[in-house]
Amino acid sequence: MKRGGTIAKTKDLFGSAEEFYALGADEYEEGRRKGDLTRMREGCEKIFHAYVEAAAALVQKQGFPEPDSHGERWGILDKLGRRKLVEIGDSAFLYLHQYGYYGGKMRPEVEKTMKDVKEAIDYVRKEVAHES
Repeated sequence: MKRGGTIAKTKDLFGSAEEFYALGADEYEEGRRKGDLTRMREGCEKIFHAYVEAAAALVQKQGFPEPDSHGERWGILDKLGRRKLVEIGDSAFLYLHQYGYYGGKMRPEVEKTMKDVKEAIDYVRKEVAHES
């Protein structure tokens, strides 16, 4: 892929991450207010996907292909020395994707993990903008 194409793809992935986060946070909060577990679950999944998109943007920016799995993403981020992003990804996978979305269990860690995903997106924003 041409360098310009990589930059465009990176920005698209990052834009998607921000959009998924905003939608997920709104959906989760609305569900919490109304006592609607389904909306909360959908919000958790969108925020998990926001992490996935942000991590993919960073991985691509660093010259790696977009990961196909959580394990692949973990491995690349680990190679890049992004330990904090690996930890946030592990939490997002467990608390947002597995417990929140699939299990419908809104553990106390869910909201902390949402804040951590926001922190990860903010970090990736700086990294993506740094070289563009």
